[in-house]
Amino acid sequence: MELRHLRYFLELAKTLHYGVAAENLNISTPTLSVQINQLEEELGAPLFYRTQRKVELTQIGEIFQQEARETLQHAEQAKARVRSAARGERGYIRVGYVASALLSGVLTRLLTCFSAGAPDISINARESAMDTLATQVSERTIDVAFVRGPVPLPADVGYSEVEQDHFALALPDNHPLVAQEQPIEPAQLKGEIFILPEQVSGTVTFAQRGGFILSRSWSAGSLNEVLANVALGNGVAVIPAILVTQLKLPGITYREIPGAVIPSSIWFLYRKRERTPAVNKLVRMIERNA
Repeated sequence: MELRHLRYFLELAKTLHYGVAAENLNISTPTLSVQINQLEEELGAPLFYRTQRKVELTQIGEIFQQEARETLQHAEQAKARVRSAARGERGYIRVGYVASALLSGVLTRLLTCFSAGAPDISINARESAMDTLATQVSERTIDVAFVRGPVPLPADVGYSEVEQDHFALALPDNHPLVAQEQPIEPAQLKGEIFILPEQVSGTVTFAQRGGFILSRSWSAGSLNEVLANVALGNGVAVIPAILVTQLKLPGITYREIPGAVIPSSIWFLYRKRERTPAVNKLVRMIERNA
């Protein structure tokens, strides 16, 4: 059974006249008759009473008429949804992110802006370890990602810088240098234990400025874990400055790093040869607003 059989049947059910129905369908009357006969044979039941004077629906035909209408409606709806998806108006996007992208507000700002113009595209966001996100984009586990750059990227993954930031210090409230009125110089923290976040570039640059190597450090991973260990007095950390204003936690004192800022930024990662229209629509929007 094909959709054309349903259309032929419904036209004949409406007109109850083979000649008129065939003309409306732009086919010959014998062709219509053959198609209806094939449909009845497949269903194993007569759909019409036929006499020389008139054509009438059987009770089975009346039941099938409703089913045929609904089937064609569903087919048209499916066609419309697919065409909408092909235009990038419908679909879903899987987004990976690191905590600082959420805390900075850039993730929410960009995705909310996108959703306002594409309400039929659903967005599923999940936090992941930063060193896995670029690979996840490349391997299509997720579609796009927000990370704190710089990070190494596979050849098929590109990026746009969507937010500029810099690094700051996080110290336990009871650290001796917290009471110091003048800025805390990097050299003053030589010998300290540094709790390393996922993006270590700021900590490495800080140590270089202080003329020491990170001989006493350990990786905590997520920002929450870094800050928890700082608050507990287990060490100090070089963290994104956005946390100074967005994440006030007991037991932690923030300080700006003196001298030229140690820059940091948030990158939006995407596949260079993306084929999904909905994802491409997001990429174009973010590149325009980057």
